[in-house]
Amino acid sequence: MRRGLHCARALRTQNVHQGPTDTLLPGQFLVGAPHPVSNIRPIAFYIASDETPSERTYRLMREEAASTDHSFWADNNTRFERGRIEFERTRIDRTGSCTLDDLSVYFQEYQNESYERHVEYNKYVWKRNWRMVWPGIRAWVDEVRRRGRRREFAVARHAEQGYFFGREGVEKDRAKDVKDGSAPQPSQPEANRRDEKIRSYY
Repeated sequence: MRRGLHCARALRTQNVHQGPTDTLLPGQFLVGAPHPVSNIRPIAFYIASDETPSERTYRLMREEAASTDHSFWADNNTRFERGRIEFERTRIDRTGSCTLDDLSVYFQEYQNESYERHVEYNKYVWKRNWRMVWPGIRAWVDEVRRRGRRREFAVARHAEQGYFFGREGVEKDRAKDVKDGSAPQPSQPEANRRDEKIRSYY
């Protein structure tokens, strides 16, 4: 997998459109834990300071797609759970128990009842994905043209903020603190790994 297209870290939020994106490098994105109802993972995308209109259009389309998927599955799963609880209550009142065989009847009924809704959702997803192809290509072309400059700028900004330890400029700024013991000094393996990560972005 290409280095720039991996997930950076987990979000502690259920909002698809929010997250600490200022810590991202170009091509990275944040993925959070699955929503407890929809089971959809929230995603926060990298937003370049010089984002082009094509990149913005494609990013907004992706955010809208994620939001729509979350809304659909949250509604679907809420309907399912509400119906299951009501089915179990009714069955227990009638027979005194609700077995897995009984629940299989409800599962079949729910599939039949929600069939048309799922068909329409699948049609929407296919059409949406096709609509996103050309905007995605245009955004990718813009991103490739600016990739090197953006990566250098982002890495330099992180280094200035102390995001990386081991970068020459940061080491000079911290030399005095490290020398007198007022700043923690990382172990050699950790420093080597950070140096290797910094070099990999050039």
